[in-house]
Amino acid sequence: MAAVHLVPNTSTTPVTEEPPFRPRGRAPVTLRELGPDEFDVLDTVFAGLSDHSRYLRFHGATPRLRGAVRRKLAAVDGRRHLAVAAFGPGGEPIGIARLIGPCGTKRSGAAAPEAVGSLRDAELAIEVVDTWQGRGVGRRLLAAVAVLGREECYSRLVADVLTENTGMRVLLASVLPILAVETDGHETTLTADLRAGTPAFVAA
Repeated sequence: MAAVHLVPNTSTTPVTEEPPFRPRGRAPVTLRELGPDEFDVLDTVFAGLSDHSRYLRFHGATPRLRGAVRRKLAAVDGRRHLAVAAFGPGGEPIGIARLIGPCGTKRSGAAAPEAVGSLRDAELAIEVVDTWQGRGVGRRLLAAVAVLGREECYSRLVADVLTENTGMRVLLASVLPILAVETDGHETTLTADLRAGTPAFVAA
């Protein structure tokens, strides 16, 4: 799964998009951990992404979420696949942050990664609907999912982003220490440290 921000039009005719309406100021936003098969939240957030946001998130034109990809993104299990969603003041889903690792451990009594002498990486992905971008939602989502990742004994977050996606690089560095930045052509891999401490939730 590629990492972070994102959506689509298959027409060959150029389309001029009107800039999305963005609410002013900071309205109340709530966060909660997602459970398995919450397709309604997934679909609503995806629908709120512009073509450019979907392009940044999925590294290419993605006019719709097809079967296997959609099922994978909804297959949250609370251990290997962790996800947190943000909801606007009317209860509408406005963003999702997720971590996917090679394996998971139960949060109750899980041993710290230092205790077992190994580093455990989890892939990070974040998307925020266009009308809520630039209002701190992504930062709150990242801080929240990082807390869950640390509880699951992940030690590093890895985000594969398009090199042009400077917003994601700034976002990740604002919440967690960056251990490595590796660029290969149009893609950049960011590795962040979860062992330095548990990030606090960011107030709306």
